Amino acid sequence: MKKIKIKDIEEYIYYEKLNSGLEVFLYTKDDTYNNYVTFTTKYGSIYNEFVPIDEENMVRVPKGIAHFLEHKVFAQKEDPQPMEFFAKSGSICNAYTTFNNTTYLFYATEKLEENINYLLDYVQNIYLTEESVEAEKKIITEEIHMYDDRPTEVLIETVRRNALNDNPYRDSIIATVSDIESISKEDLELCYNTFYHPSNMFLVVTGNFDPEKIIQVIRENQEKKKFDEKKEIVTKKFKENDAVCKKREEIIMETNVPKVSYTLKIPLKDIKLSRRKLHLYAHILFTTLFDETSPFDQKLKDDGIISSTTYIDLLNCNTHLLISMINETPRYEEFLEEVRKRLERLEITDDDFQRKKRVLISNEIFAYESVETINDIIIDNIIFEGKIEDNPIEIIENLTIDEMRELIKKIDIKNVSIVVLKSK
Repeated sequence: MKKIKIKDIEEYIYYEKLNSGLEVFLYTKDDTYNNYVTFTTKYGSIYNEFVPIDEENMVRVPKGIAHFLEHKVFAQKEDPQPMEFFAKSGSICNAYTTFNNTTYLFYATEKLEENINYLLDYVQNIYLTEESVEAEKKIITEEIHMYDDRPTEVLIETVRRNALNDNPYRDSIIATVSDIESISKEDLELCYNTFYHPSNMFLVVTGNFDPEKIIQVIRENQEKKKFDEKKEIVTKKFKENDAVCKKREEIIMETNVPKVSYTLKIPLKDIKLSRRKLHLYAHILFTTLFDETSPFDQKLKDDGIISSTTYIDLLNCNTHLLISMINETPRYEEFLEEVRKRLERLEITDDDFQRKKRVLISNEIFAYESVETINDIIIDNIIFEGKIEDNPIEIIENLTIDEMRELIKKIDIKNVSIVVLKSK
């Protein structure tokens, strides 16, 4: 195994790439009793157009298949089912689908080796029938209706749909009822066989364990299985107009307090920054402008316009960065006007900039106190950077106020999409 040193934090992550192509990352922490294990495929909701393995032409499949597969992987042909298996040792299992990946996971204090073997086995052994696929459609349709009744979910979905035009990030991860109805067993098999190959997946184990012992368990599990030859997966490259799709929309649905989002759409083609640095600069700038320590926050609370701090949401859609200022208030027009005026003074002092950098460095160090947090960091590194970032502190330390100000010049504060959600 390779030992990756996280500089300035003096932590280590063990790494090995198996013959199957599966990448394994192990982080050990002696003063914890909990183990957190994730098994991830680099396949999320945005990958609906791709070249299937052993084929030459690109195909388009219905939206929502990544999430649908998450459901079906959990349904095994023979008992015990995953929930039952992990519960026997007091472990908890779950899964989630994002735009970029699908992750299967469990928390355990006991029987770590047995649980890892089972996790690898059930994810790498899907069972599909025509009947089970049709039955699952009803379950996912109910889930869609449940989300449609949640005001916050509706707001967030509308923000992306109105800001973006053709970018697949505009679509719901779970998709629509009509999308789900059009999914076939063959579609699911095609996507599973393409994206669930071990060379497109990685396993992360964080907790209190012997890394040499655990890597041997994983090696033996994979050596018993036969996989097709590793091949590169080709997905469609997409383009996106710089202008927002819809400048403003008001949605009427049952909600206690109106919810509102003010979203900026920033093109990435002219920004020569790494993904991580861009996010760090955006986080520093917009939390300085709107968080609980800002004059904006204090003024609007004193004036009774808001009662809670404005939430900042950053979404990198590969072509553009969406920055949303989200809050709930019956005086939403005043809130929107105050946000607009604050953005006209898009600036930051050197003192605020340095203060935010110190907070980010502190957060990076404290992240290693939690095996769940460091597992999430590893997943994020692999999905978006393709490798472990071994010097995160240095990246933060090298941020400069001059580079920040150059970024500010490229933010078009007039390229805005507003969403208001309110009762009748």
